[in-house]
Amino acid sequence: MARKDLFQKPFDEGTIDKLEIFEDYFKEWLPVFIARKEIIWKEIQIFDLFGGEGKDTSNIYGSPMRILKVLNENRELILKSNVKITVVINEFEKEKYELLINNLELIADTSLYNVEYHNEDFGVVFGKYFESMKLTANFLFLDQNGIKQITGGIFSKLIALKQTDFLFFISSSYIKRFAEVEEFNKYFKITRKELEEQSYYHIHRKILSYYRSMIPNNKEYFLAPFSIKKPSGIYGLIFGTNHTLGIEKFLHVCWRHDKLTGEANFDIDNEKINISQPGFFEEYNTPSKKQIFINGLRNKILNQDLQNDKEVYLYSLNEGFLMKDANVILRDLENEGKVILDFKLINSDLHKIRNISHIKIK
Repeated sequence: MARKDLFQKPFDEGTIDKLEIFEDYFKEWLPVFIARKEIIWKEIQIFDLFGGEGKDTSNIYGSPMRILKVLNENRELILKSNVKITVVINEFEKEKYELLINNLELIADTSLYNVEYHNEDFGVVFGKYFESMKLTANFLFLDQNGIKQITGGIFSKLIALKQTDFLFFISSSYIKRFAEVEEFNKYFKITRKELEEQSYYHIHRKILSYYRSMIPNNKEYFLAPFSIKKPSGIYGLIFGTNHTLGIEKFLHVCWRHDKLTGEANFDIDNEKINISQPGFFEEYNTPSKKQIFINGLRNKILNQDLQNDKEVYLYSLNEGFLMKDANVILRDLENEGKVILDFKLINSDLHKIRNISHIKIK
């Protein structure tokens, strides 16, 4: 399939949404490593391995230039922290690669970070740096066309890394169209029958389930999706992290971009809810995703499947909801006289919970 060139015309709204989500999360991610009083990771690596040209014809920055822009904006913190920062940029197509270097060198500040450029296949570059990723904190943005680069093997390597967050971009329409092509099936083990049961709008949820199925049962790992509607079809971002702080921050970004479900730049469940002008009946103002979450969390608490604060919060994060959403349900159950809470509810920093507090059922 010929690679679609996104850079010969201005970015469409969907592409800009994708880039803004990426940039918003990167702005949340970076200070975790450079703004602490006590620096834990002395070195971080940032990877953009499908860099493109760097910007569009309207001078709107693409992902690699946004990385450098955010780093430049944090100059004082970077210098104070003395953290070594390496930015690894790759673009496979030679013509785009040359334009990318020219664009990046216009804004790169090598007194703050090192930029390493590559004009190679994704797998080659990933292989070169994988061992070094085991020793550093890492963030990877993988803005591929299609899906074939993020194989099961690559995914397993990513989730095995200690302090590594990733965000990759895939085309749901590509997946549905090529579900039975032999070459495609080599990379993505989902049958056409499974996909036909999903609308284009919901394919990202199926893809997410597929990747979740590859996480070992004894491993705590978090994935979250965000779907993006573009003129050419439905696309998806999938975020991954092994830390509760990472998933908290990404979900905060998602809910800022989608106040209805926290997972799309369009009405993904076609519910036609206008949160700025709610209807008279409350049940028609509550998205089905949220109602399912509310019912599920209440039942799991009352059935004692979730017995303490940490279990409740982990369940909520895995369902794509924030801790403040779980708190509303816990308070409702307490007010209804169904549970006793003898602990302080928190809205953030799940990773700082030291003593697990149990929920008592009346």
